[in-house]
Amino acid sequence: MTYFPLMLNLRDRPVLLIAGGPETGAKLQALLEAQAQVTVLAEEDHWNLADLAKEGRIRWLPRGYREGDLEGFFLVVSHPRDKGIHPQVKAEAERRRVFLVAVDDPKNATAILPAVVRRGELVVALSTSGAAPALAVRLKERFLRLLGPEYGELVAYLRRLRPRIAEIPCFEERKRLWYRLVDLALEELDLDPEAGLTRAKEKVEEVLAEVQPWTR
Repeated sequence: MTYFPLMLNLRDRPVLLIAGGPETGAKLQALLEAQAQVTVLAEEDHWNLADLAKEGRIRWLPRGYREGDLEGFFLVVSHPRDKGIHPQVKAEAERRRVFLVAVDDPKNATAILPAVVRRGELVVALSTSGAAPALAVRLKERFLRLLGPEYGELVAYLRRLRPRIAEIPCFEERKRLWYRLVDLALEELDLDPEAGLTRAKEKVEEVLAEVQPWTR
């Protein structure tokens, strides 16, 4: 199956987590980090649900899935102890036109969660389209070694440059400058991952000082 890769802004959006499976804690944490409005269906509390609910971070319903539970949600992540409910959940999701992440059950899913590498605002998502999740995890581990924290710092630094470079009236000039700066920074990081970021910033500022006054 071919998936369309997409990153969602879940901040303040209602998301339903049907809980119970062994990765429930990880899925819940990911949704909380995305600042979604999370409702959790779970008969038992193995994930600090009561405390999270008291803190107002989630809404916890201490029961399993029932027909009609998907109403009003932007996204559903289903990871129950018994995946046998997934055909019913999928049928409701299809009727309500809600995307369903059926964890470890790709035949009943309309969306999948990739393995993710995060370095600040730098996000690398890896997926095998549900064919071999373990491979995606191993590739994630390789990327974690390849992309150190300095890459997140580089993204933050480049974000601060955007207003200056946005003043360039010509799109093609902006494009050429961006690639010049990014290539220069990556070259320095490749040469020296630890000290390269400092040197990269210095060289970027040198380039910006050479161009038109509006970048200063």
